[in-house]
Amino acid sequence: MDKQEIIESIERHEKWLKDQTGGQRINLSGCDLSGMKLPKRHLKSAKFSGSNLSGTTFNGSDLSFADLFCSNLDKADFSHCNLMRANMRGAQIRDANFFGANLQDADMRSGSIVMYSSNREPATLMRTSLSGSDLQNAQLQNANLTGADLTHSNLQNANLQGAALSGANLAGVNLQDANLTNADLIGANLTDAQVKGAVFSGANLTGAIIDPITLANANLAGAIISKPLVTPNLAYNSTDKLPRTIKEILEDHYLWVKTNGKQGERAKLAQANLALIDLTGSDLSGADLAGCDLNGAKLFQAQLIMTDLASANLSGADLRMAAMDGINLSGANLHHAKLINCSLSVVNIKTADGKLTGKIWSANLSGTNLSGADLSGADLRGANLSNADLTDANLSGANLLDCNITGAKLDRANIEGALMPSSAA
Repeated sequence: MDKQEIIESIERHEKWLKDQTGGQRINLSGCDLSGMKLPKRHLKSAKFSGSNLSGTTFNGSDLSFADLFCSNLDKADFSHCNLMRANMRGAQIRDANFFGANLQDADMRSGSIVMYSSNREPATLMRTSLSGSDLQNAQLQNANLTGADLTHSNLQNANLQGAALSGANLAGVNLQDANLTNADLIGANLTDAQVKGAVFSGANLTGAIIDPITLANANLAGAIISKPLVTPNLAYNSTDKLPRTIKEILEDHYLWVKTNGKQGERAKLAQANLALIDLTGSDLSGADLAGCDLNGAKLFQAQLIMTDLASANLSGADLRMAAMDGINLSGANLHHAKLINCSLSVVNIKTADGKLTGKIWSANLSGTNLSGADLSGADLRGANLSNADLTDANLSGANLLDCNITGAKLDRANIEGALMPSSAA
């Protein structure tokens, strides 16, 4: 697609937003828009996943709810843009300009791309990189930056109130006068960060790496501070309480994920009894947990990308804000589970050399028992929910676009504010 065709697509999108004749939602996934000048454009809900937007100028544009999943945003200009609730998971955003941008509720967690090699082992997890970016005066309230790389970025006077920054790398970041009230900084790396005048009131700094002398220049009223981080992958997962064999399996699996299968070993815990286990923040992407008993388990903010949980018992489990794109939950029991703001969307499949194949891997929830589950705010785009039981489920504010809901039970389900698939109309 050449530049003129891209401009014409944008114009049709702007008509679509106004519900005008000839309008069509834009899909520029995988396209090259590098260096283009697109200021003050109306691009709400536009699709840019996997696109090359390096050096692109968007200043003053509306990109709220846009899909920027795993895109290249290096040196892009997003100054004064509206990026509220944008999906920026796994994006590469080095040296970008977000001065004065609105990133409220934006999702900048690690993303998942599957790259298949000859042995067909999936390599997942692309960590969002904002290294060296200018986020001065940016509005990042409730933004999800879990595990993001923000090294040497400028967040001076930024509003990070309630932001999720657990496991984020904030080394050398300028946080002077930033508002981090009630932010989640569990296990974050704040080495050499500038925090003079920053407000950490009510923030959770458990296990964070930071010089106590540096913190003396910040407002720590009501902040939660604990011992320094010791083991980054398992520091806040209560794994010291786990049986040694389980802990070893998780550590080997973490290494397997981190090295894309070159080291460690995939976790194989099919049929295991893990009821009430605390795996908060753990990375179990690609693990075999089929048939496991995880009744009442704590999996808050866990990474479960492409994980096999077919026929598992997750009744009453806490899966809030968990990343579960491409997961297999077919036949699983999630009765009364908490899935608030979790991601159960698709995974874009790439070749071993990093090229998009145009294929996706959908989350499989066929025949899953989700009765009474809380899925408010969940991202279920493209998921297979055929024959799923969603009786009495809370789907308020959830995104179910492009879902397969054939045979699904939605009796008494709360769908207020939910984006439903066309088949539900």
